[in-house]
Amino acid sequence: ASLPVLAPPPRQAARPALVAPPLPAPVPVREAAVPQISRKLAVVIGNDAFIDDRIPWLDNAVHDADSVARVLQTRLGYQTVVIHDATREAILGALNRLAVQARPTDSVLVYYAGHGVVVDATGMGYWIPSNANAELPKTWVSNNDIDRLITRMRASQVVLVSDSCFSGSLVSSQSVTVSRSERTPSAFLGHRAALVMSSGGNEPVADGAIGGHSPFAQSLITALGKVTQWEPGYDVFEQVRQDVTRQLPQRPRYGPVRNGPYVQGADYLFEFRQLATAR
Repeated sequence: ASLPVLAPPPRQAARPALVAPPLPAPVPVREAAVPQISRKLAVVIGNDAFIDDRIPWLDNAVHDADSVARVLQTRLGYQTVVIHDATREAILGALNRLAVQARPTDSVLVYYAGHGVVVDATGMGYWIPSNANAELPKTWVSNNDIDRLITRMRASQVVLVSDSCFSGSLVSSQSVTVSRSERTPSAFLGHRAALVMSSGGNEPVADGAIGGHSPFAQSLITALGKVTQWEPGYDVFEQVRQDVTRQLPQRPRYGPVRNGPYVQGADYLFEFRQLATAR
């Protein structure tokens, strides 16, 4: 006799984050591999739950976001804001805060885990916030909005990491090119970098087993945990790309933000850093 199939427990109603929390106050640095970077800020977004019943819930986006935020804080010294089930207003508010408050000597990372779509008729890509209407793209977050806010940030080091379907539509067709002689922190910091790391191309991507991580998030967490001094973003990406493509027909991408300028030799720096903590 076969075992009975049990229905999964009902999910609680979505409780969207309506507004973006403020960015954290500066914290003294105890140890830094690249002290020229004055402050590191990360906004980490994970969207599992949605108000509109027509949008399927995800299993691991919030868990992925929490785990990525943990390695960013404890291993790489980012001051981190985490937003669960962010509304459109919370996502745009967080990016606007970074655009206004980040300084030229700061390093900024934005991580998004959640649904992504491309509208066939227009070719436009979107993130799906927790309060989206499934039939109204104006309630989503467009690539144009994301591009505009990323390129407006004054920080010299900016990277957007997007773990969502069709996230490759955020990445320019340009390649990141760095000569051997330019592979020093001073050389990297001499160019403004606004880059995107995506979990795939213009394709669906895997969410992973329930209670685990997406394959991309797990690979990213592992790669970031190996940074002992500093690593160019492209090198970290290559570790992630090779690990993901060994498991899945999924093609992560890395390159300049789609509509932003790119200077040859620019790349993002992932750096080991420890923040001072209160006694």
